[in-house]
Amino acid sequence: MNPAAPPDTVTTAVPPPADADPLAPLRAQLAARHAACAVRWVAQTGSTNADLLAAARAGQLDAPTLLATARQTAGRGRQGRAWLDDAHGSVLCSLAWPFAPQRDVGAMSLAVGVWLAQALHALGATGVRLKWPNDLLLPLPQAPAAPGGLHGWGKLGGVLVEVADTAQARWAVIGFGLNLRAPAGLSGAVGLDAAGLHLSRGQALATLVPALLDGLQSGPRALAAALAQWDALHAWTGLPVCVSDHGQTLFCGTALGLAGDGALRVRTAQGERRVRSADVSLRLQAADAAQ
Repeated sequence: MNPAAPPDTVTTAVPPPADADPLAPLRAQLAARHAACAVRWVAQTGSTNADLLAAARAGQLDAPTLLATARQTAGRGRQGRAWLDDAHGSVLCSLAWPFAPQRDVGAMSLAVGVWLAQALHALGATGVRLKWPNDLLLPLPQAPAAPGGLHGWGKLGGVLVEVADTAQARWAVIGFGLNLRAPAGLSGAVGLDAAGLHLSRGQALATLVPALLDGLQSGPRALAAALAQWDALHAWTGLPVCVSDHGQTLFCGTALGLAGDGALRVRTAQGERRVRSADVSLRLQAADAAQ
């Protein structure tokens, strides 16, 4: 399959079914496979990442901890961007995982994207792909190409990894948001269309969180294996792209694959360049030129 060509997908505008207890299916899964992981639910909070970062720095965490919520009032993505969500149609959670002090977790968000995409494939959403460095995309059926947009791809979710250091551990706080249905206003807010899946919050969490824990628990080999699989999942591999910084185009070229350090390799007329900073943005070249 050509990953640049949007395949058929399970995208739907029908609201997902409601959860009586959103974490009940997840608790059942973790009891058998990851009993040491603490699970917490709050109806609303500012940011699940911020909450777990504060708890880690205060010495309040002693085991892997998942915090999930229905609504964030200060959710954020890369570059401090606001994360728009739907209280009835989003997965919003963060997982705090302890590593040895000073452990390099720079490529963690790339591996997390692979684990989440593969878990969604197992649920039937085989069209899910990745966009460097931390977005999950889903094809939009019969979507028109919009200037500055994703040309038929909708933003399904995103990953944000932050770090809290203590004397005993480096806590990686892995936040991810997933649209179960496309939130109103996303396209106008960030210039992208949105995509959603017809799943309940409980179904999504019961699949995604164990997959993430499996990867983390398996250690460096699982991380390396995920990075090796990333190229095949990148939606724009082989396509012309432009790299920009706060709206200013830095250079354009053809998206290649990942370098060993997680940088994106881009072939330009002047030779290969590598994009390491998560503070820049990647756009399809045709979309960038139309802005």
